[in-house]
Amino acid sequence: MQGSDITFKYIAVICFLFMFIGCGGTPDKNPLLEKAKTDFQQAENDSMIVTKAPVALKEAEEALEMSETLWQDKSDQELVTHHAYIAKQKVAIARETAELNAAQDEVERAETERQRVLIEARKAEAVAAEKRAEEALTMAQKERQEAELARQRAEQLAKRVNELEASQTERGLVLTLGDVLFDFNKATLKPGGERAVTELTKFLKEYPERKVMIEGFTDSIGSESYNKDLSRRRADAVRMELNTNGISSGRIQIRGYGENFPVASNDTEAGRQRNRRVEVIISDKDGIIDERVQ
Repeated sequence: MQGSDITFKYIAVICFLFMFIGCGGTPDKNPLLEKAKTDFQQAENDSMIVTKAPVALKEAEEALEMSETLWQDKSDQELVTHHAYIAKQKVAIARETAELNAAQDEVERAETERQRVLIEARKAEAVAAEKRAEEALTMAQKERQEAELARQRAEQLAKRVNELEASQTERGLVLTLGDVLFDFNKATLKPGGERAVTELTKFLKEYPERKVMIEGFTDSIGSESYNKDLSRRRADAVRMELNTNGISSGRIQIRGYGENFPVASNDTEAGRQRNRRVEVIISDKDGIIDERVQ
């Protein structure tokens, strides 16, 4: 049970370090490396370990020196942590080996049958401890691979967002389709608008967990009811284009806000043109989009 507690404790430490390293800059100290140093110093001062497990203790020292060298060379923090973890495990193995050897010496002074039983028990315990250590190392490597895959997915998403010419807002990614993509006072997409929706379709097919909210807006010319209807029809035109390209209606919501929520003054033609728009809000990875409040 002691070996299992040690293993799970350091798995938790490694997970914390991976999260810490992913969120910020290089720390002043590597906690796992510092703990490995402390454990090795304690083992080095333990006469039983020095006399009963000198080879295992030497291997732990070499692993610790490798981790310290990587740290001093400012190598990748995950690599430093990986070798520090190995050093920590080797110190634990040295301690267990010393205990095993000491037990074997004691057994040799006892009767033959008792000697055989205790030796086999200790061997089984050592094999189990080694197996747990190997499993922990495998898990750490798997987590490192998953972290790398997550980093690659994030880079790919950033690249696609840039290609889509979307902007990041508090509500999510926003793609704005301007008034020039519709004929005047019409709700039918022009070829330029269809091309923009085609790019949006490609993005949504690459990220099937994401949903969209399509919001239409107008300037202040005309009645409020007409503008609201026109804005909704334009939003619906984008929705239908997405449906045609294979995006299910279950992933799409539409809103028509008419002349509400202007982004420029309606006192000039340039301002009115900016207000005549369709905004496509792309959800987060959980498919959540907050309703517009301003």
